[in-house]
Amino acid sequence: AGYGVCHVPSAPGCHRVTCVTWRPRGTRRQRLLGPGGPQLRVPEVAATAGGDRFRLRTESGGTVHLELGVLPRNMGTFGVAL
Repeated sequence: AGYGVCHVPSAPGCHRVTCVTWRPRGTRRQRLLGPGGPQLRVPEVAATAGGDRFRLRTESGGTVHLELGVLPRNMGTFGVAL
């Protein structure tokens, strides 16, 4: 399990998106306890553009490949330009 951020295309159609993931490194004891591991207290920090998440000690969580079908409906309402 881990965290990752990727951009969802605004163009209609099918898209392949690759999302690189990471997870908090935790202490040696936490890593030895196995699955689950440390989690962020405030998960929103993973998606912020600020520097907060770059102060975290992290390790690679792998890569997730997504296939997305985008239907551009009411996107202008949310400020997304096509």
